Amino acid sequence: MRNRASTHLLLLLLIAGFEVVGYVAVYDSALLRGYEPSVVGAARDLLLYVPVIFLLFWLSRVMKFRGNWTLYTTAILLFSVGLLVQYRLYSDPEYGSGNKAEARAEKTQVQRLRFINQFYDADKKRMMGLDPTAPQPSATPQVVRRSEASVGRALTSSFTWVPLFAFFSMALAYWLCVQDKYLDWMQRHSFLIVLATLVPLFGAVIWSRAGKFGGNMTPWEPSKIPFLLGFAGILTAHYRELARTYWGMPRARNVIPLVVMGLIPFIPFFALKDFGQMLVFSGAYATLYLVAVRRWPQLLVFVGSLALVVAVLVVGALPPDVQERVPTLTTLATPVRAILPDRIKQRFHLWLDGFDPPPPDAEWWKKDYDEELAKNPRMRELADESPAMQKTVNVDVWFDRIAFQPSQATFGLAAGRVTGRGLGLGFTEVIPIADSDYIYAAISEELGLTGGAVVILALIILVNAGARTAIEARDMFTKLCSAGLTAFIGFQAIVNMGGTTRALPMTGITLPFVSHGGFSLITSFAMLGMLLAFSHRNAADAEAPARPSATAVAREEEEIRVPEAVQ
Repeated sequence: MRNRASTHLLLLLLIAGFEVVGYVAVYDSALLRGYEPSVVGAARDLLLYVPVIFLLFWLSRVMKFRGNWTLYTTAILLFSVGLLVQYRLYSDPEYGSGNKAEARAEKTQVQRLRFINQFYDADKKRMMGLDPTAPQPSATPQVVRRSEASVGRALTSSFTWVPLFAFFSMALAYWLCVQDKYLDWMQRHSFLIVLATLVPLFGAVIWSRAGKFGGNMTPWEPSKIPFLLGFAGILTAHYRELARTYWGMPRARNVIPLVVMGLIPFIPFFALKDFGQMLVFSGAYATLYLVAVRRWPQLLVFVGSLALVVAVLVVGALPPDVQERVPTLTTLATPVRAILPDRIKQRFHLWLDGFDPPPPDAEWWKKDYDEELAKNPRMRELADESPAMQKTVNVDVWFDRIAFQPSQATFGLAAGRVTGRGLGLGFTEVIPIADSDYIYAAISEELGLTGGAVVILALIILVNAGARTAIEARDMFTKLCSAGLTAFIGFQAIVNMGGTTRALPMTGITLPFVSHGGFSLITSFAMLGMLLAFSHRNAADAEAPARPSATAVAREEEEIRVPEAVQ
């Protein structure tokens, strides 16, 4: 496929056409299930393709973009899938209701009355105590729960403004990174950018609860970009020295700044108990080091050290019954288990033994168990009757409080099979936060293995395009930034889908470009803008004469110098 704006414009229009078909399918399915989706919401979502097309023309006509258009098209494809799934979820009154049981009962009653009026004759109605002389409805009954959405609510909704801010962040990131003066400034002051980023992060540590702020928001998502700039800046300044080894290892004076910069983001995320972000940062930093150094002894030591740290944390978080199966493992895991947050232990138990609740006296579970019994005195009385009743109560509390989300996601994945139940015909509304952390389960239930494979294929194409951008970069800083941005997107997708499918512990991290999340979506599009800028720079450099320009020479000299803040 040719890398032309006109070709990708046709692809975007094709994606928009499939999106219209999907919205019609969701609307028809909703009418069958007893409620009417918001036509205003559907129109709002489809109108978001106006700025999508506008950005394509802005890049091609105004900014003279000559990079890889595949980055933009695949990101919009993923965004479109997420937009459609979120519309399906939030149009269901049960998913967005504060009282889900009442909404579910109302929806079921509507379907029940429709089925009776449509298929029961007078004798059956008389046996059920209904009026057999009631007039027969039309072949397409209109017993539905009407949507209460309005144009005013749509204009003020986060579903309108968050994508617009995301598009703006992409354009701003592209405009900044395509210019040498701003990119050079970011490279020289990368360490100061990281220090400035720590202020809101530590504020989040103080004011947040369980890694969330203001409900379910994660305003520290954008911190990935400045942390990446800081690590890339340090590596750019020291990668030549790191490649010079003594007895197979670099000098400590070159390694220490790198280690300090690498550990900085882990401190607040460990305090926030955000295990998912730590996994993503570990993968991204390892990728940057592999790209910069390219010395097998060091790579083996670095990757081995990282794998050792991860293995120690995993061993410490394993359930006690799993540790007891291996001799001396319990002794080795005791000191690690003492410092691990309860949240991480809980995640690992959900991963390995999610359908088997822990005992009520487990150190990381006892507090939640006691809190639930304190809210329900009747359950406490039942638990005190006998050990058997206590076990039953423990199972109920475990699945009501902790294991409900992953278990429902597992059932949804299994129910989807190959082709899925159909858009709007599944039961994704019973999966909590199916619009964010578990959106891959919602996609797989209604679109099946086929829909899930399309998402995975789009992510693979996006990551491959990002990797090519890193390979083609002419200077080390943009090479590392391109590799780091691609690694962030790729590892975050792996952690999210791995957690949903139980291939990895569930960490509560979003799926890039697909999940509904304000700061997550904005950060993903900002990363996309930076990748587009680096891709454009690569194409411009390739088209330039073979003789290096003064700007390229100056940038090469800047790579040798240590950032001012580090000096």
